[in-house]
Amino acid sequence: MKWVRRISFFALAAVALMAMFFLGAAYYGSGKIITRTPSDQNRTIDGNPKTALGLAYEDVSFKAEDGETLRGWFLPAAAADVAVVTVHGLGANRLEFLHEAKMLHDAGYAVLMFDCRGHGMSDGSGRILRLGIWEHRDVEAAAAYLKRNRNIKRVIVFGCSQGAASSIQAAAEDKDIDGVIAEASIVSPRDIITVATRRARPDLGPGFVAMMTWISVWRMGGNGMPGPVDVITQIAPRPVLLMQGSADDSVPPSDVRTLYTHAREPKSIWIGEGAGHCQLREKYPQEYRQHVIDFLTHYFPLSK
Repeated sequence: MKWVRRISFFALAAVALMAMFFLGAAYYGSGKIITRTPSDQNRTIDGNPKTALGLAYEDVSFKAEDGETLRGWFLPAAAADVAVVTVHGLGANRLEFLHEAKMLHDAGYAVLMFDCRGHGMSDGSGRILRLGIWEHRDVEAAAAYLKRNRNIKRVIVFGCSQGAASSIQAAAEDKDIDGVIAEASIVSPRDIITVATRRARPDLGPGFVAMMTWISVWRMGGNGMPGPVDVITQIAPRPVLLMQGSADDSVPPSDVRTLYTHAREPKSIWIGEGAGHCQLREKYPQEYRQHVIDFLTHYFPLSK
């Protein structure tokens, strides 16, 4: 009957329109999540290791896998064949690890401080949030530069937040990376986007949040790509040090335990009571130095 067909048609059309609206709203919401306005302040490198800390350094640049030019500083150490790559977090630059670089250099280790793509003086606009999806390739390029151009035999990557996630993913993929120090790493882009969205908009339904998260990760280029929690097992038998503050309000403090559970030996963990996001050094300077330097000297002693 014609009226039945008409009702069915309009019902299907209404469902299709609702689905399109739902999808469109989720796509719009994902854009709000992953689009950022890079700060000019974080694009400016104000100072250097010599003026700030009295450390000799060299300006360096090297290419990432996709041709982006990455820029940073190399701090040589006398006769050191072990180097640490510092990997800053989202919206920061190489200066984030300036004090850690002095700590590492004072212990005798060479240090490479560099800006990930879209940050500092490195190529890339930084308009789209990546959460390590692309940045881990920058970390791999930094490690390759040290071994190829600086005669470094062993490379440890040391990151916080997005830098920590990038370090874990890089080491899982690149066997030329010899160890990882990671503070406040996310378990996966999908999980942290879900957590952040639920915090910002608790009124949104779980189905809509799930759709928006899926679209966000897809637009970031990470669909089908495993996160740190999925690949951390692949780092063994190379050592991993995981750290996080118990009062972290950006990355759930439980994430570090999840990563530790999935990691294989050799592994170690330190949770700083009451420390916020990437604030372990500020709150516990002595303990921070002890955990980091003890890890390095135990697994990567310097040649005599």
